[in-house]
Amino acid sequence: MDKITLASQLQLEFPYYYVCHYPLVDLHLRQNQGRSILSLLPNADFWSIPVFSVDTTDVVPNLVMQRGYKLFREGMDLFELTTTGESSFQEGLAQISASIKRNQPVILTGTTYELPHSPDFHNPNYLKPPTNSTLGGSFMIGDHYITVVGIGSEEVFIYDPIPNKFLGTISLESLEKFWRGNLQFPEFTQARGYSFLVTYGIINVTIAEHYQNKKFDSVAINVLNKVNTAFLEGRTRSRPGRLYLSGVALNTYIYEAFCAYYSTSGEIPQSLGKCLFDMRWSRYYLRDFLHDLDQELNLPVSELVDEILVIIQLWEEVYKSFLIIVRKNSQDNQTQVQKFITFLAEVIKREKEFHCQIQDWLSKTKVG
Repeated sequence: MDKITLASQLQLEFPYYYVCHYPLVDLHLRQNQGRSILSLLPNADFWSIPVFSVDTTDVVPNLVMQRGYKLFREGMDLFELTTTGESSFQEGLAQISASIKRNQPVILTGTTYELPHSPDFHNPNYLKPPTNSTLGGSFMIGDHYITVVGIGSEEVFIYDPIPNKFLGTISLESLEKFWRGNLQFPEFTQARGYSFLVTYGIINVTIAEHYQNKKFDSVAINVLNKVNTAFLEGRTRSRPGRLYLSGVALNTYIYEAFCAYYSTSGEIPQSLGKCLFDMRWSRYYLRDFLHDLDQELNLPVSELVDEILVIIQLWEEVYKSFLIIVRKNSQDNQTQVQKFITFLAEVIKREKEFHCQIQDWLSKTKVG
């Protein structure tokens, strides 16, 4: 079997909130650019700045999480993923073999329904898609990504860390079935994203030209500056009947929407609970990034790392406090509700000050 010579050891343990393609792109960057850190990638995709939308015609504010490109598409310029569908399985194998001989891993798209090591393998529930997605809105279908790092006459050696934690061989027969992708299943025809699916898909990773010759430290700091600036700007966008919010604007909306609804109805806007639960993930991505800047790149950001840990804990307490006042009759616990409102305001203020602290560090650093 022909295998690539790895620039770094492959890992199988990753945080549960990372999506499947980030370790694969990270591997690609290490092999082709010489250096990478995993946490750079979701931050470059603005996952650290959550975007939520709200139907402005709803009486009760109900914020739904959105992908970052709703507000930050032009800023997502570090890398681009494009998919090419090969004309046949044999043509695809030839492409894989040629890449492996050049010592380059190959990212493929396909369906977990046909991956022998996946819990989805021939699971009948897989072909019964839900009506709504976990982020809200109608269900969206997409293929799973794996990386091929070796190829032989009867099997391939693959890397499938998220969520399957698999590094090993599968047969060419299994690869072919996987590689047909979700496009082969009529059950997904009505799902959002179906028209973008391909058969025998190969993912091409393109690094933006203005990043290619820069020092990696400079690239990382540039990404930190982008996400931090985005948070402080609090970008919004209006559409008929809908509002998109991020950063400080999102925090302000949560506070004002809670106060306004409670003051007029005397009830807790319970729909805000899912928003408070979902938005915590963004702080995890930023925490990971700052930690890696400190530990992997040896940048002087240890104070920022300490503060983001405090910020995360405060938002966890906000969510827990929200659940407590929801369980109780708000009309009989006005004092407790007011304490929650005051606490929420304090957390929002401290987080803004934290991002100003990051901005101050960025303005003083000589790197980049």
